[in-house]
Amino acid sequence: MLAAAAGLSGDPAHAAETVVGGLGNDYQAAVVVPWSGQQQRIAIFERLDAGFSGDLWQSLSIDGGLTWAAAVPVIASGANERHASLVQTGANSYALFHLSNASGSFRIHRATSGDSVNFTPQGAIDLGWATGGEINPQVIREPGGDLRLVYHRLGGPAYIARSTDGGATWDTLRTQISPGNAALPRLARRATDGRYLLLYQTGSNPVSLWARTSQDAGAWSDTPQLLVADGNNHDGWPLAQADGSFLAFWARVANGAFQIHASRSPDGASWSPPEPLTDRPGLANVQPFALAGAASGSVELYWGAAQVVGDSNYDIVREPALTVADALFADGLED
Repeated sequence: MLAAAAGLSGDPAHAAETVVGGLGNDYQAAVVVPWSGQQQRIAIFERLDAGFSGDLWQSLSIDGGLTWAAAVPVIASGANERHASLVQTGANSYALFHLSNASGSFRIHRATSGDSVNFTPQGAIDLGWATGGEINPQVIREPGGDLRLVYHRLGGPAYIARSTDGGATWDTLRTQISPGNAALPRLARRATDGRYLLLYQTGSNPVSLWARTSQDAGAWSDTPQLLVADGNNHDGWPLAQADGSFLAFWARVANGAFQIHASRSPDGASWSPPEPLTDRPGLANVQPFALAGAASGSVELYWGAAQVVGDSNYDIVREPALTVADALFADGLED
């Protein structure tokens, strides 16, 4: 089972830690712990204007996330720049992927950094499409250094691509990884056997979350499984644990607003019942992002937490140590 730490309980005495606060909409953070500095955190997130057009901003921590530097813009122009995915590609090298309509239609763009602070835009990446429409990138790094990118084509399915040069170029196979229209695809890889877990969502109201797995990132043949059979479920985020289990975090309507929930699976097909991790009646909690915690069996969880009723004034908040049970169950899942 998952054990929610006090910081997720909704108790004002144990409120989640604020990473970026203030007025306006700040959410959908991507966070990296640099290889050489386990006490460092690099968080890049969306900052949206009143028309929900975005720029990408950054905040840094050097004390394990206890305190954060004032946020500064890293990708900011007249274009709509959203949905950051940050990956470390070398000892001092980082690649930042995001959607942008700078060219007139949405494409996935790349920026690079040699110090984790200053990012240089490199323009749109070529994924083999003659027309624009690629959005919502998420990138993971393989143990050998290759990158895997999952993304959504507007009005269409989700796709995956591979890069062998740190994200500068990508295969143009346009490998489809969902049977049909699929938004917000996110990918995790299990270290124990290299199995991938993919989450994506379908529908509008309600929204359904789906899970599927594959040993081969370029070939998906299993039948997608509903993560949960009922309710309105958004923003899935997968995480593979060192013990071989998979975790899924997502936003699910409860108590009059989206609340962060989680489920656990030994195989990516059978999932435990959704467990609420936030309890903030009437206040939305969206776009969870999870990292394996510093201690065995723990998770470092980030999400966007609304400070007022309605879809506005989101802060980036954090729970540093969500405890996760270690045991895997041979005959299914237990509480």
